[in-house]
Amino acid sequence: MNQATTYTHNVDDYIDTTIVFGEINKTIISKDFKGGSIHNIFGATELDFSYADISGVVVIDVTLAFGELKLRVPANWRVETDVTQFCAAIEDKRRDMSQTVNTSKILVITGMSAFAAIKIKGI
Repeated sequence: MNQATTYTHNVDDYIDTTIVFGEINKTIISKDFKGGSIHNIFGATELDFSYADISGVVVIDVTLAFGELKLRVPANWRVETDVTQFCAAIEDKRRDMSQTVNTSKILVITGMSAFAAIKIKGI
């Protein structure tokens, strides 16, 4: 007898947005955030992780064109970027947190950015 296996996940643990000529502001409240993807074309996305938590390595894949991504992350998270850029910028506006960063909480931003900006701020 074959039995189908159903995999479920909490949608609050992931982000998946597509913005064209628009804006989204979202507060992530998941205590087990898993990552996701963000697509902005002439758009802006602002994510606030003040009430969220992660464990291990979490990846957010971005595709930005003439847009902006703003992230507010807790001081004890490590943020790494691996973004291919063309006429784009990544700004990490957090203070030097090398003493307080938790290496078991790593947020990785990957993808591509053209004529766009990624701004990372502390809480």
